[in-house]
Amino acid sequence: MKTKLNHPQLKIAALSAMLLGTALSVPAYAGTGSANMAVTANIGMNCTISTTDIAFGAYDPIVANASSDLDAAGSVTTTCTVGSAGSVIIGQGLGASEGSTDADPVRRMQGPGEGDYLEYQVYSNDDRSAVWTNTVATGETYTATGSAEVMPVYGRVAAGQTSVAEGSYSDTLIVTVNY
Repeated sequence: MKTKLNHPQLKIAALSAMLLGTALSVPAYAGTGSANMAVTANIGMNCTISTTDIAFGAYDPIVANASSDLDAAGSVTTTCTVGSAGSVIIGQGLGASEGSTDADPVRRMQGPGEGDYLEYQVYSNDDRSAVWTNTVATGETYTATGSAEVMPVYGRVAAGQTSVAEGSYSDTLIVTVNY
């Protein structure tokens, strides 16, 4: 007797046999393996710095400031990576006097005319006895906490500068954080 198989039926039968064989042969796992994966990161030292200006206001060399200093304050704010330490320094200014040095700055605001200067100084303490220098060795030190650290800057225009001309005076100080 001759059996005639239909070609599409042959395909269905072969596919069914394959599926049945696959379903019955589930792999069995006999053990496990493991490995370590390293996870790393690097944190570099970094700081941000911002300042609040020192605005002295009106200086009256004839009456109010003939014998009284004119004081004002500003600030330096640093935010540095935890673990960093260093110092904040303040430059001599654009109008620094002849003979002024980073270690012993003689700061002056420039006035309206050639040779018009108003002397002033910036200090790191409120009794204005410690001049804020422009040297790392004598700058104001900090140890970073990762949060903003505000350092007051105390300014003083000395009394008795009677030879200054009327007008506006200004200077620019460069403030640097070293870390």
